[in-house]
Amino acid sequence: MIRKFIPFIAVLSILATSCTNTNKESDKKNTKTKDTLSEEVNSVELKNLNELLKSDPNNSHLYYKRGKVYLGFKDFDAAIEDANRALKIDSLTTDSFYILLTDASFIPGKTRQAKEALERCIKNIPTSTKAYLKLAEMYFYVKKYQESINNINNALKIEPTNALGYFLKGMCYKESGDTALAISSMQTACEQDDKYYDAYVELGIILAAKRSALCIEYFNNALRVRPNSTEVIYFVGKFYQDTKRIPQAIDAYNKLLSIDKKNKNTLYNLGFINYAFLKDVEKAKGYFTQAIDADAEYAEAYLARGICFEDLKNYADAEADYKMAVQNRTNYEPAIERLNNLLDKKKGK
Repeated sequence: MIRKFIPFIAVLSILATSCTNTNKESDKKNTKTKDTLSEEVNSVELKNLNELLKSDPNNSHLYYKRGKVYLGFKDFDAAIEDANRALKIDSLTTDSFYILLTDASFIPGKTRQAKEALERCIKNIPTSTKAYLKLAEMYFYVKKYQESINNINNALKIEPTNALGYFLKGMCYKESGDTALAISSMQTACEQDDKYYDAYVELGIILAAKRSALCIEYFNNALRVRPNSTEVIYFVGKFYQDTKRIPQAIDAYNKLLSIDKKNKNTLYNLGFINYAFLKDVEKAKGYFTQAIDADAEYAEAYLARGICFEDLKNYADAEADYKMAVQNRTNYEPAIERLNNLLDKKKGK
């Protein structure tokens, strides 16, 4: 589960040449194209950059800065144009222009161009760890894990302490099914960066799946970085629930609800705990009702509450909830079975 990968980028035809005095006028014309975005968002920064570019049209960093502004406003075509302008002036000094081009191209789905931009960056700036790692991410997304690892290794040869590289390698191993190497790589990522939230979370998830109590240590490290992370608190509660440590599970879920009182999955799980472990059907029903209040299309919660109603011999409400479960999820077999059994009971009376 990679949460926040930086997007990628594409390139048109980039020339590694500098502008001369003879083409300054044509570049000035390029900067004078109608700036509708500026009019829409009234961006002071954008207007200032436009003014600076009128007097300094060969400044690659100004095009880069303006491209970043366009990217922030989701004007991807304009961002691509400015990245290409920056690269036409200077394609050999910095990888930042290529990264901008990658981001502006990848987000709207121009993945082929994004890949080409990264490959060109590596050719022109072979020490760019960012380009290698972004290319690795692209291969990861299309499940070409060995190609991804090859690019990660190239990045780590240049920068052996790069935490992201080890994290990405861990993700490749995890998706390939080699959890031992995944754990080792994630641990190395945490050694390089002791505030690496995503690495701590992934380690916790992997170990929780193995029912290893060591997962709590990694989840706690993640919470040290982000104390109010509801996803991590949920993982803690779910681990305790799955390992039948019910008081600890309830504590974790109540902590989560103090942050997000309408967290539907937490409310559902508390309902399940009260029904299956504590045998308190009324309290379970109350939690399932809260889960439905949080999400009116929560099919599992309708089914669970219907079971509670049926146990309490409130057959009319049970039938209504089973029907709502079926309505909100097509071919929901458990709800269909419960509903049919209940209707058969009614016929037999």
